[in-house]
Amino acid sequence: MYTSILQTLRKMEESFTEQTGCMKCHKYPAFKRGSKTDRYFLTSDERILEYDIDAVVFEEQSPYQKVQIVHSKSLGNLLVLDELQNLSERDLIYTETLMQRGKEDYAGKEIVILGGGDGALLYELLKEKPKFVTMLELDEVVIRACREHLRGCCGDILDQLEGPNYKIVIDDCVKSLDQMIAEGKKVDYVFGDLTDIPVSVTPQGEVWDFIRLILNKAMQVIKPSGKYLTHGNGVSSPKSLAMFEDQLRNLQIPVEFTRDTAFVPSFLEDWVFYQVWPKLVN
Repeated sequence: MYTSILQTLRKMEESFTEQTGCMKCHKYPAFKRGSKTDRYFLTSDERILEYDIDAVVFEEQSPYQKVQIVHSKSLGNLLVLDELQNLSERDLIYTETLMQRGKEDYAGKEIVILGGGDGALLYELLKEKPKFVTMLELDEVVIRACREHLRGCCGDILDQLEGPNYKIVIDDCVKSLDQMIAEGKKVDYVFGDLTDIPVSVTPQGEVWDFIRLILNKAMQVIKPSGKYLTHGNGVSSPKSLAMFEDQLRNLQIPVEFTRDTAFVPSFLEDWVFYQVWPKLVN
């Protein structure tokens, strides 16, 4: 019996070599099945990552998405939204690169965060002595989950929705941006801590429309000397990053931009971050 199986496998190998011209094959570790907790999650750039997860510490379906906090032996607690990994307690480099720590001066500045429900960006920005930070997050469940189980990222900043130099508004950020535009309010920095750049063939669809909407509205509330800072996607998705940069070149308000990268532990990849500012017109 075993001889027959081996012969069949060799024939399959020979057939594969004939058809592809490939002389080498690789063996990959098997998926571990039957675990009490899911070990595998997708990334926004369509990779499957395996984690050393040993517990689900929070799970709730909000009106907008499935919210989970899982525990990893090596990464600490990890925020997962709709089965997509988002941020772990070992990912400080993500927040520091997004905010360009050491390169931007936030002292005395007015800042708006679009999204950012995990609280990590707000927590780190407040260390820089800004004048005021307004965080606009739609999903109260994300805030509650991270307040309880992601304190390695947000500290105690989500314990209160308002402080001397910050306010957390649980509402649609588009509505808040529209109000700012109507009032003529301008700020020094806007952070887009929302959805990642989609992996797609063309820059079309609901998520791309939302990205363009946010970019155009955000640039209307930034001072001429201000900046819009956001995350992109992994370096393994160059076509999607190029499509995003094409959107930046075609905004209603002309802009210039730079990009930075950092290896984010829970992403297992170099991630791309963008710095965007209004183009000076001579």
